[in-house]
Order: sequence, then structure tokens, then C-alpha cells
Amino acid sequence: MRRTLRKALALVIAVGIVALTPATALADVTRAELDAAQEKVREVSRRLEGRLTELDQSIGMQASYEERIHAIEQKLLDRQRELVIMELQAKERASAMYMNAGGSSQDSLFNVQDISQVGARSAYLDSLSGQQRDVVNDLLFLQNDSKRLEAELERLVAEQADETLRLQDSSAEIYAELEIANNEYQVVYQQWEKQEAERRAREEAERQRAAAAASAAAAAASNHSSSGHVSPAGRTCPVAGANSFRDSWLEPRSGGRQHHGVDMIAAMGTPLVAAESGYIWSMSSHYLGGLGIYVRGNSGDIYYYAHLSAFASGLQQGLRVDRGQLIGYVGDTGNATGTPHLHLGYQPGGGPLTNPYQLMVKLCR
Repeated sequence: MRRTLRKALALVIAVGIVALTPATALADVTRAELDAAQEKVREVSRRLEGRLTELDQSIGMQASYEERIHAIEQKLLDRQRELVIMELQAKERASAMYMNAGGSSQDSLFNVQDISQVGARSAYLDSLSGQQRDVVNDLLFLQNDSKRLEAELERLVAEQADETLRLQDSSAEIYAELEIANNEYQVVYQQWEKQEAERRAREEAERQRAAAAASAAAAAASNHSSSGHVSPAGRTCPVAGANSFRDSWLEPRSGGRQHHGVDMIAAMGTPLVAAESGYIWSMSSHYLGGLGIYVRGNSGDIYYYAHLSAFASGLQQGLRVDRGQLIGYVGDTGNATGTPHLHLGYQPGGGPLTNPYQLMVKLCR
């Protein structure tokens, strides 16, 4: 019920924003208005960073539950196989005892499952020989251990279900807040992008490539663990909309890999833009990165955009792009685990992969 109310409230607010701002989309947008809209989404980004840590921890707990549940299920299968074998051995012993000493021993061993009660079990075991008692004790142990494993499995499945609900709630709240902020920002941004496209068309004949900054390569080679020294001048946030991110550099990933970038969480379809003026160095499709774009900036720096839902219309390798020019849209292709986001890789001067978090803080917050 609470999730339904939250979704309904988010929809009402989002619709209200769009309904109240159509006039803005028709008028020219000033740089100050765009800056003000960007500051609003940056404030959302700063506020949500802590929530992303909680979300990552919840995802990790889900993986832990799956491993533990699988291990218990395997133990239960082993216990079931052992029970079948022990019951067959008990019946064989009962048959042998019956041939040698009559039917009373056979009746006792065949009904071992009926003596789980403490009093009956004690009296029953007292009447058996040592070898017979071992058979019965083994059967009782396997039965009790199977019940214990079944109870533990039931508990873990219930805890996993609770954690799944918490994960869904947290994820829904984050994306609802991003969607509201993004709807408001897109009204301003789309008009600004239209104006910028017209400006680029007028200035296309005059555009020239800037010289590559040789010093960036040297800096990257000596300090690829941080982009803190990189100047934000001539660059812009690669996500043109509400987003949030945290420093996850070198955190473990599936298959024994490490994370070499920053994950910028944003709503599906949020526009992605060139972080700086340059050209499309490469376009790719990969089972891990999904749809991807490499942009080589005029500085010589390379930006890798992964998990895109689609490329911008007309995009091709070698195409010149301006800072802030639309190149694609946020998605969840590749191994994005169903979570729409931009994985941004960064290579200053085309050198080693470098932690882009510090630079993204300067550009996006």
C-alpha cells in the first residue's frame, strides 16, 4: 500500500511539473536558467549518494542469501540420499533379524519413523543390541538434521523475501525522486539543446580542432587512481539530467573483476552528452558494457560511456561533437543488472583508466 501511494504521489507531481511548465519550453532559455535547473538536479544527486550505498549493500545481501540458500538445498539433497540408503540398510537388517529371531525386531526397525518421541525412543533403544541401536540412531540423526535444514531454509527464504521488499522500496524511492527532478530539468534542457543545435549549425564552418594537451597524458600516467588534479574547464557533466553517483573505484565485481569507472544512476532514457568537444572515437556493443561510445576530447582525454539504451540519431565513428552535444541515452544494456545507469570510464590523455569520481564531482555537483 505504501509503495502504491508513493508511486501515485510521484506520478501526480511529475504530471504537475510538466503541466505547469509548457511556456518555458517555447521561450529561449538563458544560461542562468539552465544553471539554476542544473543546480536543482545536483542537489538531488548529493542527497541521494548515501542512499546508493545502502542500495549496493542490499544488493550484496541478496547475493549472500542466494549462496546460503543454495548451500542448504544441496545439504538437504545429500540428507535425502543418505536417508534412502539408511532406510534400505535398516530393512535389510530387519529381514535378517526376522529370519534369525522372529518378527518383533522387524516390526521395530520398519517403524523407526514412529519413535521420534523421547519416551518411546528411549524404551525402544534400550531393547536393541549395539549394532541395531547404531542403525536406529543414524536414521534418527538424519531425520532430525533434515528437519533442522528445512527450518533453516524456510527462515532464509523468508528473510530474503523481506530484503527483496526493502530493496524494491529503496530503489523505487530513489528512481521516483530522480524522475521528478529529471522531468523538471528536461523542460529547460531540451529547449537549451535546441538552441545549442542551432548555434552549432551556424558555427560548423568555423569549427577547428583544439590542440591536444600533452601534459594530461603525463599526469594520468603518474596518478591514474584519481582525477582530482584534472581541471573542469572546457568540460561538462556527461549526464544531462538528474543523477546520483558514489566513489566505487576498484570495488569487486562479478568474475573477479574490479570496477574501473563511476556508475552514474539516472532514469532510463536520460540524455547523455559529450563531456568535452572532440570526436566519436569508437562505437561498440559488448556483453559486459552493452551499447558503448568512446569520445576522444580535444584535450586527448578519452571518455567511455557504457550500458546505453540507444545512440543519438546520426552518430557515427569519427563524427565531430561539441561539449554538451547529445550522443546517447541512459540504459541497462550489458551486465547492468537491470539498473539503468551510465558507467563512465576515463583515460586522461588516452593513458591508463583513472578514477573519474573526483572529476564528476566538479562537473555534476
